[in-house]
Amino acid sequence: MEIVPGPSSPLLASRIADKLGVRLSKTNYKVFPDGELYVRVECEDDASVIVQSINSNDDLIFLLLMLDALEGNETSVVIPYMGYSRQDRVFHEGEALSVRAVARLIEGYAERVISVNIHSNEAKKHFKKLEEVDAMPVIGKSFADDDILMIAPDKGAYDEVKRAAKVAGCDFDYLIKTRLNSENVVMETKSFNISGKKVVIIDDIISTGGTIIEATNMLVKSGAKEVDAVCIHPVLTNFALNKLYAEGVYKVIGTDTIEKPVSEITVAEIIADLF
Repeated sequence: MEIVPGPSSPLLASRIADKLGVRLSKTNYKVFPDGELYVRVECEDDASVIVQSINSNDDLIFLLLMLDALEGNETSVVIPYMGYSRQDRVFHEGEALSVRAVARLIEGYAERVISVNIHSNEAKKHFKKLEEVDAMPVIGKSFADDDILMIAPDKGAYDEVKRAAKVAGCDFDYLIKTRLNSENVVMETKSFNISGKKVVIIDDIISTGGTIIEATNMLVKSGAKEVDAVCIHPVLTNFALNKLYAEGVYKVIGTDTIEKPVSEITVAEIIADLF
């Protein structure tokens, strides 16, 4: 078996190869002047595992070209961050169900499809070969024995945060949002007094950072001594890091499902365990 590193996930691919003690394939990726993409994979084994997050349209095309380059192999694909998974339903007639289209493309080539914490159960329904791994216990392990309170930004994220907190051995809660009028919203924890506490907000994705900023403002006003923001997938669009730090977030931490400067926690081991 060989690990084939995609252009969006070279570090994670290398870490998975190290965990498994297998070869990392040599690859060549190019973008032609007209924008077309080129892929060459030097794989010496008939069994290959592609590691490639879908953070952009180019990432998706690179992935499809990698799969085509390995045609004839027994190929598994690890997509740590499954782009398009938030486009998981049709709201208006004539809309594409984007995650379904992506699933059909990938599963037309791959023997196995592995991903980390896909955004919704609705998105998962469109895959037939999907194996999902959970990074919340890995996040929890990184905070083991720390004196913190883990917070979900809303009730929908509560179960995920609960899984992390149980491994960390810390208290956990979620924020309740109450609309006072058309312009004013107040957020508060359900059960805990956070005055003087170090609080860690945990979510699956941080994209623009708006939800985290709103929660941080409330937590700081309520007396939290420090607020950190932790996520599985650090999408971080539109200068989100600048905004988060400017609004009082002390530290932002993500996993390496998306390789960013804040990707301090690796999911390599939980992926390697599947092989």
